[in-house]
Amino acid sequence: MLVKIKKINFKIIVNCLIIIFCFLIIHVNVLAEAGESATAQIAGVHDANISESLKQKKERINQLQEQINEYQKNINYQRQQSLSLSNQVNILTNEVSKLETEIDLKNNQIEATKIEIKETEDKIANTEQNIAAQKLRLSEFIKTMNRLDQKNMLEIILTAENFSDYYNHLHTLSVLENNTSDILSELKNFKDNLVATEQKLETEKKSLENFLAELDQKKVLLEERSYAKKNLLKESRNSETKFSSLVSQLKAEQNTINADIVNLEKQLRKKLTGKDNKLDALGDADFIWPTVSHIITTSFHDPDYPFRYIFEHPAVDLKSPQGSAIKAASSGYVGTAKNAGMGYSYVMLIHGDGFSTVYGHLVKIMVTPDQFVNAGDIIGLSGGMPGTPGAGRLTTGPHLHFEIRKNGIPINPLDYLP
Repeated sequence: MLVKIKKINFKIIVNCLIIIFCFLIIHVNVLAEAGESATAQIAGVHDANISESLKQKKERINQLQEQINEYQKNINYQRQQSLSLSNQVNILTNEVSKLETEIDLKNNQIEATKIEIKETEDKIANTEQNIAAQKLRLSEFIKTMNRLDQKNMLEIILTAENFSDYYNHLHTLSVLENNTSDILSELKNFKDNLVATEQKLETEKKSLENFLAELDQKKVLLEERSYAKKNLLKESRNSETKFSSLVSQLKAEQNTINADIVNLEKQLRKKLTGKDNKLDALGDADFIWPTVSHIITTSFHDPDYPFRYIFEHPAVDLKSPQGSAIKAASSGYVGTAKNAGMGYSYVMLIHGDGFSTVYGHLVKIMVTPDQFVNAGDIIGLSGGMPGTPGAGRLTTGPHLHFEIRKNGIPINPLDYLP
């Protein structure tokens, strides 16, 4: 009788434990789902606000892009017209307006990207919260399974009054195992999404860096085009006749500078490649950037070059603050170190393999002709500020005019710089 009572009591205890564990499972699931639902509702409202802000920014970006396209159409049309002062002023006016709009565009792109970054960061935070919640649920399930698993199979059979009790126990374990498997699967999905979202965040941050750099460049160009317009009106005194005379003078100056560089290089290269062949001792002409900044304000043969009506731009203009150190782009021989006072001052270096380099708008020259320099040596200080020594008349702000020539002919430096 005593054995029977113990058996019945033990059975009751086991069944109660099963019921309690099942209740705990349901309770944990309900709380977790309720928490996730509340979080999802809050996140949904927040996401809707962000999406609306992002939508407005993108609409503004599209409007600005349309305005930019219109300005470009006007510029292209003006360039097809005959050369005149009014025509050049119209081109510069449209270029200034276009750049102002492009700056507005970049600001909106920056703001839109910041919104996207915030949205992505919020998604990462929500995913991390979901992972933490799922880990908690998993921990509770494992604890429950461990408690049930502490009873061996023989004890379960002996304490079960009928097959139904035995089946219920096994079914409870099966439910726990299935729930554990589901949680593990959800955890994997959350973690995969987290990795993808973090990669998206890195891409967005990189886009933001690029937009900020482009914004800085657009501001420099705006300043240069504004000055070019102001200087053009000043030099021509708003007279078509004086403008025509000015163009002729500037074209003659550029032709003289180019002829001097080409002729002098030929003479010096012939001298240097005599029996001693000093250029061979320099090795291959490998190039480095002559400035700290790699920002290009005017490209090689740039269609937007403000003085294109005088000559094709045979160089790249590199952003360089007034008075910055300028380095030799490759080891070479100083062919020319022309200090033109308030005119156009420049240095020409002769290298092996038929290459030469030209460094223009120097406010100070720190080498002398017939001198050899190594790549990276300081050869002068950058200039270009209008009205300062070495700047010349064809400049719109501080920068380095950098040419690479092959057999005397200007080539695109970007094809040779690292």
